[in-house]
Amino acid sequence: RSKNMARPGGPQPRAGVRPTHPGVVFASFGCCQPREKMDDKVAKAMYGDMADAGVPRKKKEAMCSWCFEQAVHFFIKETSTWLCDACKGRTAESPKAPDCMARLEGSGKGSAVCAKSKGDWEDLLAKKKQAFSKPRNLTKIRYEMTRESPFRHLAQKDGLIRPFVYLTSMSCQHRSLMAIQLGWCPMAEEGFGDAHEESWSILSKKGLGLRARCVGGLNKINPFAPLLDWVGILNHVASTMYVPSYMSWNDEFQCEKLTPQEGKEESVLVHSRKVETFEVELMDKVSKQQRSKMNRVQVCTVAQLMTSDNLRKLMAIQQARGVERHSVSLFAIDSCFLQLARDKHLAKGQDADPVQGDELVTAVATFLSNMVEGDIEMFDEAGLNEIKRPVPESILNANFEPLWLTLGTLGMKPHSTMARVLPCIILLMMQKEKLRMAQIDITSPEFSKGSSKGDV
Repeated sequence: RSKNMARPGGPQPRAGVRPTHPGVVFASFGCCQPREKMDDKVAKAMYGDMADAGVPRKKKEAMCSWCFEQAVHFFIKETSTWLCDACKGRTAESPKAPDCMARLEGSGKGSAVCAKSKGDWEDLLAKKKQAFSKPRNLTKIRYEMTRESPFRHLAQKDGLIRPFVYLTSMSCQHRSLMAIQLGWCPMAEEGFGDAHEESWSILSKKGLGLRARCVGGLNKINPFAPLLDWVGILNHVASTMYVPSYMSWNDEFQCEKLTPQEGKEESVLVHSRKVETFEVELMDKVSKQQRSKMNRVQVCTVAQLMTSDNLRKLMAIQQARGVERHSVSLFAIDSCFLQLARDKHLAKGQDADPVQGDELVTAVATFLSNMVEGDIEMFDEAGLNEIKRPVPESILNANFEPLWLTLGTLGMKPHSTMARVLPCIILLMMQKEKLRMAQIDITSPEFSKGSSKGDV
């Protein structure tokens, strides 16, 4: 026990397991390094005995063909590929442009695409800057959530209207990050910059979209398999992650599993109480799973921080704005705590300072930001530190790092199907909470026009 208490910075190594810090599995894939150069002490803390085998990891700074940003890329020995530190896309060195990293769109090196060697490179870069720099306010978000478009009608018809409306309310940076996670470069798409077309792509893109990624078993090769609706997608994620083959649905979930017919009826609604209940329970499961992977010292530290004035005020402000359940907030607190603890551990090793309440509140407020003016400042009373924002045209505004670490904490293999799908599901659940804090009520009839029946 005394040993445990002596190492507040990271998880305790189990027998036979290489010690890591709170990046857990993903640390070993070279994507958790800080942006500064690592010294030997830090390398040792990250990689244990492997630290001598050529660590610090091989890295280089170059333009990324996924997110069109000048970023650090880390070489991942296990897969012989590189990883962009900004968007977490898989990259390879480009033979055509030494200052650019090609994106790996498929599984092999033959699928490498170098953005700089394309003729429309400058145009796409300008288009990205313009789309990312557009100012956002609540009026524009409401407009995107309610306006008619062919894509909205397709989402309605296919039972994907609920996630579609959430996606249209996100920032362009968040949608771009989701597209990159699912496996394509959104900036190279013709519809980039149109919230509705981008949202429909994320849900329905052939072979890569959220719906296609959630097809399991023989349905992958069955051309007549029915297309999944929103309930079908959630059922697939819940069953894959939390219902092993030797257990039944009711052993794990309190809410009843909706039949395909019930799912079809509920999925054409923007707001459905049954779907809402299912989403809340699924998010609770993810949050509890992350908490169960944290060690005793980390759990105790977070519990202690929860009693601080900073976090109490943060929760009170959220409650005053209509947030009834705190499953998303608690998930965000754990994720941000792990990221802060990791960054401090990397900077100072065993001498790292503990995470402070004001640091954690600032990280959580930024993580739950919808990139609208004033949405971080509303937590000022909770004692925020100075907010350091990346430039508006950067994908770093999507603040993916805590979520990337969550995938590592849950022991997922980077770029496996579920490691691509889960961040998108979590971001959609978080978006629901962000809209609540912005006092945009998804149950309002203005968002449900075109739904086939009222709220059930």
